[in-house]
Amino acid sequence: MIYFLVFIAAAIFAGLLWLMVNTAAQAIERMRDGEMLRQDLPAPAGAFASAYSAVDAWARAREYQAGGLTRVLPFPEAAGSSNAEKFWEYMATWLNREHRRMLVAQNAQGKTAYHFITLYRSPDGREVMVNTTNLPTEFFIPQPPGHYVQAFPSRTLDELLDLHKQAEAWLENRGNYERIEVSLPLEALDRLSRERAGYVTRLPLWKPRLLWWHLTRGRYLNKPVSALYG
Repeated sequence: MIYFLVFIAAAIFAGLLWLMVNTAAQAIERMRDGEMLRQDLPAPAGAFASAYSAVDAWARAREYQAGGLTRVLPFPEAAGSSNAEKFWEYMATWLNREHRRMLVAQNAQGKTAYHFITLYRSPDGREVMVNTTNLPTEFFIPQPPGHYVQAFPSRTLDELLDLHKQAEAWLENRGNYERIEVSLPLEALDRLSRERAGYVTRLPLWKPRLLWWHLTRGRYLNKPVSALYG
């Protein structure tokens, strides 16, 4: 009897792992193909409204201008369901044109994370990104070449900005990297996300490796780009 129960438990566990991996793989493929449902919004709504107001006040006090607000649904077929609202991911952007730097507030399931993003033109003409965030799951899948990302969970906006400035200085000291001015931040975020998803889906055995990437993502947290990328 005990062996039968162990077998059933193992089968259930394996089924849950397969479901998690398969769901994540579908979301990545839809991100790559631009098939996620996106709705640009004139103003924040729902649970994101209060978080947006706080970030907006911080941003405007530091000469960041609002750059757009959108929400994304990884599985469009869920749009009409009664539980659809909890699956939407909200993103708001602000631009500091003097420093050619972007601030992003990302809200999903009631939790808000922040990103500071700076785009560069490398000496050989490629686009390069520096991203500083407090999102704990940022490394759930690998970053493509030229995406320099550092994640510091639980850090405040001011702390993240200081860390991001250090990352910018690290990259600029490596060569003649020229900052790119972003005029359409939501489109830039969409392009960067699709680039990352495309890179991941080109890796060998990427679907079976999703679980490993998920389990090992913590080893990259709280490390600056200088340590992660040499």
